[in-house]
Order: sequence, then structure tokens, then C-alpha cells
Amino acid sequence: MDANLQKKYQFIEFLLLFKGVLTRNELVIRFSIGEATASRLIASYIEQYPNQMVFMGARNGYAISESFTPHYEHSVEDALQYIAYGKISSQLPIEKYGNEYLKSLTNLSVVLVSKITRAIVNSEWLKIEYLSTSSGKTVKNIKPHSLFKAGGSWYFRAFDVPDIENIDSISSLSHELIQKCYKTFKFSRVLDAVLNVDRNEIPLVEHEVSSERDDDWNRYRHVQLIPHPKALHPESQMLDLGITDLGVREIVISEALLGFVLIDLRVDCSRNAELNPYEYPLYLNNLRELLNVSSMKIAPGFSL
Repeated sequence: MDANLQKKYQFIEFLLLFKGVLTRNELVIRFSIGEATASRLIASYIEQYPNQMVFMGARNGYAISESFTPHYEHSVEDALQYIAYGKISSQLPIEKYGNEYLKSLTNLSVVLVSKITRAIVNSEWLKIEYLSTSSGKTVKNIKPHSLFKAGGSWYFRAFDVPDIENIDSISSLSHELIQKCYKTFKFSRVLDAVLNVDRNEIPLVEHEVSSERDDDWNRYRHVQLIPHPKALHPESQMLDLGITDLGVREIVISEALLGFVLIDLRVDCSRNAELNPYEYPLYLNNLRELLNVSSMKIAPGFSL
């Protein structure tokens, strides 16, 4: 088979596996081809690999079939980058001048990750077995809505059905409790995942769960960064921050991501700049304004 055609077939399968849906438009954008060519490409794939997808109508395109079987290898990292940020990675055969360091300590499961990403794309419920540092191994009914990468690891935001007896409707829960159900999960800690669970088994299944209703995900804060007060040469941190005087660099970050970003940027978030300025060259200048942000609990040096 022609290598170029194989590449296109692989992408079709990639979309079915990680998004659960396939449309002509995505092929048109990816390969800069016309709609007629995209239609012929899909027909050709179906002829080569039958029973991989189900036609859902002209508007909805194709959906992954229950008998779907991958015929190509797929990168979990590439899939997450594509679903999260719309990025396609490629490597050109040119002379290289860099040293590629370890990208991730964890080899994520294609099977588990694809179930989670399909649930995100298609707004579906999942039953997962999850291992957390606080609760150990638990079984959860969740509805994931978004994903992100921080500190070399991948995470997703999801609505986690609370373990409260006699929950019949969302009206019985306060807004505060509902918002506490929106949590951040780590892909590598998902031990098992089941799609297409019996909706009758899930309390609040009819509740409108989405990224738009996740307050922490949508509420943004202004973060003021300055060179660490104990730095011997703060002018070096000024260059890092892109400022020319002893001023403040302000960035805007989602509350859900705030703690992760401060870790990535190595920002000292202690009250009195107590961390090592060589390890944490930046300091959080407006700590008081951010004390009530839930993700701050993981920020370097943070304490209430």
C-alpha cells in the first residue's frame, strides 16, 4: 500500500479511536483536500477495513463501531495533544541540534485514554476505577469535559457524582456542592474505564454537565509575578519575565490550572518568600488575592 495512503488511513483510524467520530471536514483540514476527495478516502478505508465505523447521517458523519479494531499504531501523546490543543506533531528528516529529554515517566494506555477522550468529545458518562493519593482505590461515575498538560503529565476535568444517598435531582444540591463535584483527575491514575454505562445507575445523570458549568475552569485570575525577593541578581529574573525594570509581570490563568502553572513556572508561593530562590526564581506577589483558589493547595510553598 502507498505510504501516503497509509498515513491517511492511520489518521482516519486515529479519529475513530480517540474521538469516536469521523467527519469529512476534519480530513479536508488535515490533508488540504476537497470534500469529494475526503468522501472517496473514507469509502476506500471502509473497503479496506470494513465494520470499523457506522454511518450516522450526512450531518453527523461516522461513529466508531462496536467491532472496531485498530490496524495501526497510535501515539497517546499525539492523541492528547490533538484533542486538547488541535496540534499535530511531525518530525522532519533534517540535521538536529537538540537533545531530546524524557517527555513522560508514564506509558499511558491507549485503551484507557481513548475511552476518556471519546467521553470528552461526545459528552458521555464513564465509570472509572481510580487510585488517588487521598482516598486510595475508588470507583467513580464521572463525566469528563476537558483536558490539559502540566508538569509533563496529562490531566482531565470531570464532574464526579458525589457519594450521597438519596440523590434524586440536582435541585437537592447546593451550588457550592455541585461545584465541588468538578475535579481534576490524572490520566495515569485511571486503572479501568467503562463507556456506555447504564444511565439508570448514575445519580444526576440528567444534570447538565459541561465545561461551561465548571466555575473553576471558567473563572480566571490575574497573577502577579516578580523576581524572588532573595535573588542575588533579580535582573536575570527580569529578563525571564520580559520586563525591563523592577516591575511586575501579570498573567491571567484559569483557577483550575493556577496551581499547576505556578509549579511549572517554579514560583515561590509561600507567605514570606521562604523557598530557595535558585530553585524557585519567581515569587507570587499577590498571594493574598488567591488564597481561596482551590488549586493553590498544590502551589510551591503555599499554606493558609
